[in-house]
Amino acid sequence: MKIAVSIGETGTISSHLGKSKVFFIFSKDGDDIKFLERRLSDGNHTNHIIEDIKDCDVVISGKIGEGMIESLKKMGITAVVEEKVLDPMEAVAKLS
Repeated sequence: MKIAVSIGETGTISSHLGKSKVFFIFSKDGDDIKFLERRLSDGNHTNHIIEDIKDCDVVISGKIGEGMIESLKKMGITAVVEEKVLDPMEAVAKLS
């Protein structure tokens, strides 16, 4: 599974997907997690964000609007809202 995590200025999970300009991309196979790359995004535009992460299966962010969730779903991307964990690796590890 390939996972995009929206990252804020402090290097933690961003508070809102629509404002994300950086994504950390991970792969997860069972308990095996690997950091793959850091991607830059234009942010603030649904189409740009989806285009930047369209090869991922899941996206994690602090908040994700309903419209964005529906747009992601149409592309086959599962949206995960993570409000408690700020560490990107820990959030990826929580996924089953």
